[in-house]
Amino acid sequence: MGLLDFVSFKLPRKSLIDAFFLFLVVLVTVAVTSIYVSSEHTFYWWDYAGYNTATVNTANLFRDSPDKAWRGVIESLSKEKNLLISLPLVPFILLFGESRLSYILSVSLIYVLPFRLLLGAISAKLIPVYPRRVFWSTVLLSLLMPMSWIPTLRGYLDTGGCVFVALAIWVYLQDVKLKYWWKIPLIGFLLAAAILLRRHFAYSAIAFFGSATLQAFIEFIVLIYRRKSALSSPKDKDVAVPFPYRCLFESAVKLGLIAATSLTILMLVAGDFTHSALTVDYRNLYVAWSLPVNDILTRYADFYGLGTWLLVLIGFSAGILTRILVPAAAIFVSLFGVLSLVEWLLVLRYGYLHYTIHLTPIALLGLSTFFWTTWLTLKGKVRYFMLGAAGLYLVLNAAVGLIPLKIDLPRLFVGNFPPLVRSDYDEVVKLVEFLRKLAPNEEPIYIAGASNSFNANILRQANRKLNPPEGWWKLNTIGRPQIDSRDTYPLPELLQSLYAVIAVPFQQVLPTDEQVLRSHEQDVVKVVYDAFTQNWEIARDFQLLPEQFKLANDVTVRVYRRMRPTDTPTAVRTLDAMQRQIVDRPGTQLDWISLHQSIYTSANHSVSQESDNLYNIVTYPIKNSNKLDTSFLYLGSISDKAKVTGKLNLPNKQCPGIALRLTLWDKQGKLVDSTEMAYSQKSAIGLNLLVEGKNPTYLLLEVFSTSKQDLTNQCQLEIKNLAVSR
Repeated sequence: MGLLDFVSFKLPRKSLIDAFFLFLVVLVTVAVTSIYVSSEHTFYWWDYAGYNTATVNTANLFRDSPDKAWRGVIESLSKEKNLLISLPLVPFILLFGESRLSYILSVSLIYVLPFRLLLGAISAKLIPVYPRRVFWSTVLLSLLMPMSWIPTLRGYLDTGGCVFVALAIWVYLQDVKLKYWWKIPLIGFLLAAAILLRRHFAYSAIAFFGSATLQAFIEFIVLIYRRKSALSSPKDKDVAVPFPYRCLFESAVKLGLIAATSLTILMLVAGDFTHSALTVDYRNLYVAWSLPVNDILTRYADFYGLGTWLLVLIGFSAGILTRILVPAAAIFVSLFGVLSLVEWLLVLRYGYLHYTIHLTPIALLGLSTFFWTTWLTLKGKVRYFMLGAAGLYLVLNAAVGLIPLKIDLPRLFVGNFPPLVRSDYDEVVKLVEFLRKLAPNEEPIYIAGASNSFNANILRQANRKLNPPEGWWKLNTIGRPQIDSRDTYPLPELLQSLYAVIAVPFQQVLPTDEQVLRSHEQDVVKVVYDAFTQNWEIARDFQLLPEQFKLANDVTVRVYRRMRPTDTPTAVRTLDAMQRQIVDRPGTQLDWISLHQSIYTSANHSVSQESDNLYNIVTYPIKNSNKLDTSFLYLGSISDKAKVTGKLNLPNKQCPGIALRLTLWDKQGKLVDSTEMAYSQKSAIGLNLLVEGKNPTYLLLEVFSTSKQDLTNQCQLEIKNLAVSR
């Protein structure tokens, strides 16, 4: 056989091997996903349903009206969760349908499969032997890591963002000195793309820049040492050693350009989102999700198994000490892993499953280095024993993580994450059908429960699954406020609700749940539960219906129907009771609240904050009503004399005029003082009302027609720079 014949034979053979392994990975992906999802029998909720619903809705919108769909995607760029990450999945959904299996398969094949391949490519840059074997062995190892499956099987598509982070790392590892200028904007683009898809990948970008910066300093120190050695040794005097400070400066400039590129792209594509990300204090806003250190360490032991972390530690340590790994790549990957661990286990401490995507790459690369370091450094029976024991452990670990098992295993193994199955599925169906008949026209239903087994989102998703697309949304369950650090007092939602659903005992997120919060962060839900179970005054405006529903874990669901509107004194006393029970003001609670509109149920909320002490109010139409939102309560501190000022405007010239009334109330719900003023377009006056009295607690600003009737849409009022002088 000649040389040319040999080459022509070898190339197709390698391609066939690559094709075989790719086919195998795709086959395993489709098989595991199909079996797992088909085994589930539940109603998905919260994060497990969110992007699934958004992606299917986007796909349907593209089918019906592509122009409208594109506008929706563009408009979503200003929000914390946009639809960019759903776009690549749309063709798959349109082709294969909108079932749960179709959605999970689309994420697995479009995002997770490339992610596995990229980690194989990074591993080949890290381990400088047999690149094709290293590549495919790493890809196959990823199939044995439960956390490379579970977030996707639960409905998360965050792996899409991690694909871009992995691409940035792969590009960087090919040229850590960034000698080729085009890699600078490319890496900047990739990191920006990851952040655009999911905001929390900003922490991956921070870890990237931190690792590259530390690597530059390590190289700087090494160069100083080498330069001193060269100058002091006659042998090394003629050896060319780069100037350390020049190299450090060049690295700083290049990393600065990468950061500038990322920031520029973020500002151009999603300016409002980027401004919000830079200015909002997310650490305080999301403090409810930040678990104690002991709890988060325990969870991550369960997410991977302590045996996995031991293999990872041995792999990186042995690879570096034996110098098997490429030094520059090993330093960067190790630093990136350490910084990521610090971010997620010590600083942020968020316990949701999809955040594991930040650590899974490091765990997989550590496992790959363990196997290859063992193979290259050990000989004979010891080598095969080590590889066999580690391989058997990973196979058992994968089985423990994915297969339904009720075995109490030590934390050496991963926790069990079986398919989701509700034993009370039929009872939930009965409850949803009952509520649909009770409130067929979107009547508001307050759900006083927010656990992983009972919440408003479960009922909505159940209704979506059970009823045709054109009618599923008519079940108007109110599920927020829900979390103390993020939400508000639940008074407006309770006042507007015509029904209340109470689950006994109180349903809250537990520390052992997959979607987890820190303890004592759901008082905004508990206070409504207490109002009904302890028969507060506001609960007497409702009547208990005879129907009851028995859910799993001895949970009984009761339904209350409103008999009469809640009057202002009762509302004031209820708010005072809520404030006494919820010691710290909820995280996003403003000083002014609407008594008829909820920020969680209305697209156009009436109250917005202009600055620390200035507010804007617009009397928007009340949802599902022809009336305007005209009652606003002030919760801030006030003195015995309070003056309210602001600029008034009636946009509609057809409005004959309005009247404004300001009343002062104490915590017992007693009226202390009252004053009024009239306003029309012919008036040249602004809002200026003064009330006074002893021991006041609340101010109530109300808007009426001049005939004291409910205002119609033609008399919508705008109040700008609303201020309370105290």
